[in-house]
Amino acid sequence: MKMLDRSQEIYFQEIQMPKFLVAKTLRLANSIEVYVMEGGAQELCRLDMVFEAGSKVQNKALQASMCNAMLFEGTSNRKGEEIHEILDFYGAYTQLDINSDRAVVSLYTLNKYFDKVLPIFIDAIKNADFSEDEFKVILAQNKQSFIINSEKVEFKARNTFFKTIFEDHSYGLSARIEDFDNIFPEDLVNFHDAYYKNAAMKVYIAGMMPKNGEAILNQYLGTWKLKKMPSVQEYSPEVKNDKIHITKEGALQSAIRIGRVCFNSHHKDYHQLKFLSVVLGGYFGSRLMSNIREDKGLTYGIGAICVHQEESGYFSISTEVKGEGTQLALQEIYYELRRLREELISDEELSLVKNYIMGQILNSADGPFAQASLLKNMHVQGVGFEFYESYQKILDNIDARALKDLANKYLKEEYLCEIIVGNTSF
Repeated sequence: MKMLDRSQEIYFQEIQMPKFLVAKTLRLANSIEVYVMEGGAQELCRLDMVFEAGSKVQNKALQASMCNAMLFEGTSNRKGEEIHEILDFYGAYTQLDINSDRAVVSLYTLNKYFDKVLPIFIDAIKNADFSEDEFKVILAQNKQSFIINSEKVEFKARNTFFKTIFEDHSYGLSARIEDFDNIFPEDLVNFHDAYYKNAAMKVYIAGMMPKNGEAILNQYLGTWKLKKMPSVQEYSPEVKNDKIHITKEGALQSAIRIGRVCFNSHHKDYHQLKFLSVVLGGYFGSRLMSNIREDKGLTYGIGAICVHQEESGYFSISTEVKGEGTQLALQEIYYELRRLREELISDEELSLVKNYIMGQILNSADGPFAQASLLKNMHVQGVGFEFYESYQKILDNIDARALKDLANKYLKEEYLCEIIVGNTSF
């Protein structure tokens, strides 16, 4: 075995943007565009169907999440047990995901069974019947989870934070316990008719394209009648600086949320503010983690994020600390924010964070499945992989003075809400 020559200096090289696969676009008979991200050596693929069916379009609490959760629980053609048995028999499985803007329904399958499982998958989505018996079971499970989560200080702080910064916009609304008694199967049928059945969608395939895949897709998706995609309405609420402290008797910890409403990824300052959030609390060696976790020992974890949504966005610092350390944690969070506004970030730290971000991009582009997920996120923002060429330039041109100016523009204390749930006796 060759021995390591420790007399030689370790060679470092600058991280470069990954090489992205070229997505092939198929247009089905009904004009649905299917984006194919082909790669890998195994005969399997993932199919994603993306619907504009997030919680922001529901007119009743729980409609979107319950509808999404029940898609594979039975149709007019098959009971839920039969759907799952067939998928299991062919080694296929499904995945459901939903957020405020959209819902994603995914199928993982071996290529040789694509023609067998796709009709089952499409039938489950298109013809879901929302039977009352299955509805009651899933609703009861969700209600029990809600009751358990409602006892957690982090859950209460999160909901209060979004309600505060987004006010009455759907991004700020969250379920209440009484909502579970005011939702019925017909509510899901109505939502499904409007946002799934013959609704606008985007389709992605990652992995190896099945043999005759385009013909099979045309057979089962090419007759899907499409509605027009809804237009995006950007939302710009008033910036708040509310301080809301909610005491929870017996709580051993306090949940802290500090932040503000911002903007979506099209805003000129979005990517620089996101970079600043990484410096502050976006990785294990960040300033908040180094101070409040490593130095003060007040928490297991603390983070800062800048999130884009379709119509808006937000900046947030979140953590849970031991109750008696609440005041000290607040003091140190505001201290780190003040440092961003008053001090220039060193070249060494800038380089470290840039390399960390590049490493995260490399990790998120590892393989066709990961790159298809990236492409979905890019399409949400109205761009493709060409975005990363400009993003490389954004990273290269970020400098300490511009970040300091940005911190003064967006992260002054009078622009930030403060939510504390738990021990508020300080």
